[in-house]
Amino acid sequence: MTDFEWPLVSVLFITYKRFDLLKKTVESFRQNTDYPRLELVIADDGSGPAIQAEIRTLPADVFALMPKNRGLGANNNNGIRHCNGKYILIVQDDCECFGPPDYLKNTIQVMETNPNVGIINYCGANHPMDEDHRLRGSNEPCYVTPKPYQDNKKEYFLYTDQPHVVSRAAAEYVGDYAEKRDMEECEEDYNGRWRDQKRFLTAVFPAYYKRTYLHQGAEQSFRTNLFRYKVARFLLPAKPFLIKHANPIFKLGKAVVQGSVNTLEKLHLVR
Repeated sequence: MTDFEWPLVSVLFITYKRFDLLKKTVESFRQNTDYPRLELVIADDGSGPAIQAEIRTLPADVFALMPKNRGLGANNNNGIRHCNGKYILIVQDDCECFGPPDYLKNTIQVMETNPNVGIINYCGANHPMDEDHRLRGSNEPCYVTPKPYQDNKKEYFLYTDQPHVVSRAAAEYVGDYAEKRDMEECEEDYNGRWRDQKRFLTAVFPAYYKRTYLHQGAEQSFRTNLFRYKVARFLLPAKPFLIKHANPIFKLGKAVVQGSVNTLEKLHLVR
């Protein structure tokens, strides 16, 4: 491919109240990616005027900044609506890019050659690769991951919200993210729809998987710091027993706890 033949790739940075991590993420991407046709989009989930003013100092082409916090699903949807590329590289604000510089070129070459590949993941669970199904388009080996990794009874979905490239065709086919306050419910809903569709495949480059992008802010993760997830972790040990022996009580208790947490969040008494 010559430069003018490369399709536009929108790089969608998803962020909320973590400007320092976002800045490092954007800088590392620009330093370690040599793809020739990029559109940088930053989607912020209502971090407030002060942080959004800082975000506007970053070298992006499009700023999709929501006035109010609406949750991960709404932020993803808003960001994707602002993307113009044939492909979208989605990167959370706590993932640092280490290259190699041609990783995105090889990714897009594979997806252009194989239109039925809807997602190429750079992170996630160790899904088994079909080594008999090497994809054409790149000298760097890339393989289809036809089924999810399973650990006992737990299934790790092929889709992940961690850094990945999705084709616009696949994103439109699967549809919008559920706009729910609970990020786990949002992700499980999308995961389920991606798992159940049969039109698009997922794939990985072994050389890039868990190497090109690395998590950089575990201590600031919303999964560990948000009040609703602290409550969920506290109640988790009792969940299996209640589901098995007192399911009606579990469902009622879950509704009460979720309603209470939602109210506290709306009143800005917890985060």
